[in-house]
Formats: sequence, C-alpha cells, structure tokens
Amino acid sequence: MTKTPDFDAAVTHNAQNLLVIAPPGCGKTELLARRAALLIPRLSPNQKILALTFSNKAKANLTGRLVSVLGVERTRKYISIHNFHGHAAEIVRAHGRTLGIDPQFEMPDKRTQPEAIAPLLDGLSESDAGDLNRRIEEDLRDAKQRPNSDCQVLDALAAHGLTQSAELEAARQESGTIFYDDLLRHAQRLIRVPEIASLYRKHYGAMLVDEFQDLSPQQLDLAIRSCEQSRTFVGDPLQGIYSWTGARPIDVERRLRKICGEPVDLGVSYRSSPRVLGLLNLVSVGLGGQALQPNDPNVWFEEGITTGARFSTGAKEAAFIEQASRRILDKQPSATIGIICRAAWRRKPIDAVFAGSSLPSTRWDLAVDDARIIELINGATTRLGGNPDLAALKTEVLARIDATDLDTAADVADALDHLENLATDTGSIQATLMQFRILDKGDTAIGPGVHLLNAHTGKGQQFDWVFIPGFEQGHVPSFLAKKQSEIEEEHRVLLVMLSRARHGVILSRADSLISKKGQPYSTRVSTWASELRTGLITDQTGLFEHVARMPEQSS
Repeated sequence: MTKTPDFDAAVTHNAQNLLVIAPPGCGKTELLARRAALLIPRLSPNQKILALTFSNKAKANLTGRLVSVLGVERTRKYISIHNFHGHAAEIVRAHGRTLGIDPQFEMPDKRTQPEAIAPLLDGLSESDAGDLNRRIEEDLRDAKQRPNSDCQVLDALAAHGLTQSAELEAARQESGTIFYDDLLRHAQRLIRVPEIASLYRKHYGAMLVDEFQDLSPQQLDLAIRSCEQSRTFVGDPLQGIYSWTGARPIDVERRLRKICGEPVDLGVSYRSSPRVLGLLNLVSVGLGGQALQPNDPNVWFEEGITTGARFSTGAKEAAFIEQASRRILDKQPSATIGIICRAAWRRKPIDAVFAGSSLPSTRWDLAVDDARIIELINGATTRLGGNPDLAALKTEVLARIDATDLDTAADVADALDHLENLATDTGSIQATLMQFRILDKGDTAIGPGVHLLNAHTGKGQQFDWVFIPGFEQGHVPSFLAKKQSEIEEEHRVLLVMLSRARHGVILSRADSLISKKGQPYSTRVSTWASELRTGLITDQTGLFEHVARMPEQSS
C-alpha cells in the first residue's frame, strides 16, 4: 500500500498518548502493525506490547497483519493480543484471590448469563419474554459497568432494577458463578489496586487499542490502567454502533482527547473503489464526517460499481442475490462476497436459498461454519481416536485453547452442540466432520465465496462485493430504533455495512415480505433512500453487464 504523509505521521508519531481517527478503509490495521514495529525497539527488556481488540475475527485480522509486518517469531515474542474480556479474564485468573475469587473458577462465556435468565422466561409469550430478557440484561449491565463489589451490585439492583434481576444476581453470587460481564467488573476493581496495576504497567511497555469508539468507559479505564508508557488508540466515531453493549463513543472520545490531545486524522481509503466511496461519502458527510478519497482510483475496473435493485418479493430478491453471486464467482472464483443484513430475521429467505445452492457459503452466526473451530475439533477427534463422546471431545479441544480465550471456547461449545444434532443423521461426530472444510495452510480470515452475516458481525471485515438486502423501513433503520440517538446509530450501521465493500455494493429491497405467521405484508423503502439515490449508478441489468465485462480470473 502506498503511504500518505498523514498515514506516515500517525505511524511515526512520538506522543506518549496518540489518538488516530481512521475512517473505514484508511489502513487502521496496517497502521497498528507498523506502529508496533516502531515501538518494539523502545521496549525495555522483557516488556511486551498489549494489543486489544473486540472479537475473534478482529483479533485474527490484527494478528495476520502483525505477522505480515513483524514475522511470526517477533509477533509471538513482543505482542500480546487479547479481546477485552480475554484481558480481563487473565487479570481475574491471576489476581482474583485479592477479591476472594477462587483462581480455579469456571470461566464464563457469552452463554452463561442467557442460560441463567432462561428459566425466568418460561411460560411467557415471545414478546413478553423478549421484553423481560432485555430489561434483566440492561439492569445487570448498568449495575456492573463500574467497579462495584458484589454487595454494591445488589444494592444498585435493589434500588433501580427489577425484582427478577436482583434475585438472579443473588443466586449467581450464592452459587459462585461468574457471568461474562463480571470479568470486566472484577478486572476493573483489581487493576485499581496499585500493586496489581504496577505489575501490568511494568510488563506492558506499549499498548495498541483497536476501534476505540466501541469502548465502554469501563473498558477504557481498564486499558488506561494496564499500560502508561505508550498508548495508541485508533478508531472512527462514525462507526460507533455498540451502544447497546455499553459503548459510549462520545464520552470515550472526549476523555481520549483530554489524554491524547488533538487526534491525527486520516482521509485516504485504501480499501474501496471510487464508486463505492462515492456512495459511502453520501452517508459519511450526512453524519458530519469527511469525504474520503481513493488512494489509487485507476486500479479499479470501471471504477467499481454501485447498484440499486427492487423486487416484488423477498424470495425474488434472494434468488437475484444467488444468481448475481454465481455470475461473480464464475468470473472471479477467488472473490469474497459479503451478504450483510441489518438483522438476522431479514436474512432468512437468503439463507434458505444458499442452503440449497452449490455455491460455497458460510454463515457467520454458525460456529460450525467457522473453519478454524472445525479444525480444532477435527484435531481433537484425531488425537482421541475412534468415535469419542462429546464430553471427552470438548475437554480435549478446550485443553488446547488459552483459558482466557472466552470467545473461542464459546464457539467450540456452540459447534459441538450443532455437530451432535447433525451426528444423528450421519451416525458419528467423525462422519459429520468430514462434511466440513478444514483450514489449508495460508487460509485467510475470510476465504473466497459467499459469506452470510449481520451488520454488527461484519464490523472490521471487508469483501470484494457487498450485498445489502432489505433496504426497507423497519430493517434499515431497525423498527426497534425509537429515540433520535438510536436512529442516528442506525445511520452509522448503514455506513458500516457500505464500508465493508471493496469493488461493488448492491442495495436491494422487496415490496412484500412474509410475516412470522406466514402472511404477506407490504414494506416501505428506507428513509435513507433519497440520500443514496444519486450514488447508485445502475440496476441489476447494468450489474450483470458489468460482471460480464470483467476480466476472467483463473480458478
């Protein structure tokens, strides 16, 4: 990638605390990797750089880029890469005795709390169960997003929460179970102990934080107290789409500006074609951001493409997406295609079409479709031999995973549950595994073919082509968004979906969909259709003609 002066300035900046505003496609991950290369010689003996991300896929992306810049050995020697909950788990595992926590506590995952809530929802209607579940989750999150002791959490719930929330938390404390968000709370409490903080600050001579706009104040506090010598925060406030998890992009940016001073702003995109950027800029400028410029507009075939398409039904829309994906992959077999919906319910007809298609496709909401998880399970099956039972297989897999890697452990559990169901038809776990792709050497985080995912799952990823189905009111923006702040976040979600694309974007909508009760109902076009209309240069016919003109790629 050809570097710009602003990019070089961010990489080589000598500030102890550096804030970088990096809009989509501006080389954020590359910047972090190159900055790591700059910082390594400045480390004291036995120090490392702490790199913090938010998900396994983001962690895999950053790890890959670090390896490409530093090499495998230097990355392993000098960089510790964690998700925030993984970093918190490491702290609690090492120092939990200070709070009376058994260091051998059972590590939670994202399923631990929902499984505890589930009995409280028995017998309720779907709507009432959803509302109660949301209220309990909000109560627990609000009570735990500060360094409260267990007693203080109970007091907060008694004062401001539902009775069910307080009873659930009391039962959790009585049993000694730890929920996923308890890890962050306990880690924040521990890192505020001067002697413990000193250990981490001596160990980590520098810190790199990816996607600062997705931090909660609690996560920011944990990061800042873990390292004090050199801290780099990179992200984009216009991509802040996680307020429902406790992220506070405005508050976090305000505090980071106090700590770091004025940020370094990047404005050149290395990811997207001129056509995609033209569409993206309509949203970005509408949100108060800057218009991005392409790094090299001449490298893109016909400057890329943006398409708007309208269909009478969701089924016809899904059939079009499958047909268009087939034509793209026939021309360019190594192409990556992201089909990104705002919400899972809107993707159902599309999932159904691809389930019956011969095209290679991956559903990102299924752990069993993650080749890395399948590789872990396959390796454990081989080591155990024969046809191991599920409990033995789970124990063997988890023994090979870092105990603080909570997301991978949860994905393994999900995949094994799915494999157990599939094994009913195939006769054994081993026979079922034969149906799934195992990683080849050199596989990247996103392989060729079709990827079916939701907006939040796709954060930080990129695809050659992006389809955004369901450009309808109630889906984009979500019907759940009522407050102005929620609608503004939905607008940012649209920006994130569009910005995943490199060569082309296809937005589509259906005039009629099928309800949960099996009845057709009419839709209205998204409120943001007028904003994007001038950026959509062609329809489905023009798209097919563009693909037909594309140079063929050998498979």
